[in-house]
Amino acid sequence: MGNWADLRNRAIFFFDDYLVQIKKDTISLAELTRFITLELSLFYLFNDAGEATRSTNRFEDIIYIGHRINQLWIDSKRVETARPQWEDQTELHIALRRVITPETSIPGAFLEIPDPNPLNLLLPAYETMWRVVMRGFLEIRYQNAADTSSWCKIMTDYLRKLESPISTHDNAFHNAAESGVRPGDITKEALRLYPPTRRVHRSFHGQIWRADIETCQRSALLGGKDPLVFRPERWQDICAVERQCVFDNIKGAGKTLKRSKEKLGYMPFAYWCAADHEETKGFGMKMIALLVAVLCEKLGNEWALENDDSLPEQGTPLDTDHKAYEDLKLRKSQSASS
Repeated sequence: MGNWADLRNRAIFFFDDYLVQIKKDTISLAELTRFITLELSLFYLFNDAGEATRSTNRFEDIIYIGHRINQLWIDSKRVETARPQWEDQTELHIALRRVITPETSIPGAFLEIPDPNPLNLLLPAYETMWRVVMRGFLEIRYQNAADTSSWCKIMTDYLRKLESPISTHDNAFHNAAESGVRPGDITKEALRLYPPTRRVHRSFHGQIWRADIETCQRSALLGGKDPLVFRPERWQDICAVERQCVFDNIKGAGKTLKRSKEKLGYMPFAYWCAADHEETKGFGMKMIALLVAVLCEKLGNEWALENDDSLPEQGTPLDTDHKAYEDLKLRKSQSASS
């Protein structure tokens, strides 16, 4: 995916479309984030998804799919009840078929069959991403940090740099502000505190082993004296020599930096993930940065949290439970509404 200007414009369009369709001055941040993340994921994963935008039910379908996937994820983790069965999700099959394509050429076009299935592509791209995007945005904008304004400007400047089709994404992603902080640093800090893959379970010779990635990334080895604080500035000092080699375009520096960060416990996408592989040029990280930047730009200072008492004090990580912040609302200011 080389045209980041197109992805940028699509993400902004999906944000605007949500506000047009919802027709309210009070909105759910979780629902908004799910909506734009799901729409953008469908756009770049399925070639024919754009054709399906003509569906009159599309907005309702996207909202339903986002809510339903989240609920199925929650239900699948409950040990006291049977796991939901894919073949029973008839309404979800119908909604997915409407928003993807009427053709049978895509993987998993027959949605009733668990494998192959479009969710095998959609879940890794969407379900793990929207939660990082929402929490990253909350940390930047609504946790009352001293550097809130600076972080917001870094992300909105980044979004503007993507506007030009000839602008290289790597230059925009690694462009340093006066403070030295880059959009990539803000994204990495969101991924450090809120890794998409929190824990990995594997069975070896009949014994279950668990890797707790979230705990590793919140340790002093990587986070220093304030590992629970959202502080993107820390990344200027983490593997600083290897980092500079990357900025100097030294051959092989990217792999060396990645290995050095892994030794400190940083592997938000687990040990190996296509979204974070060298061949994909950190596509997953850059998608997160794009979506966070869209929220920073489009929500600006015009939207205030209605129930900000549900957020922890600054310096305490946000709740990572799937059900957390479902009731968090943003209200548009009266001056912006008039």
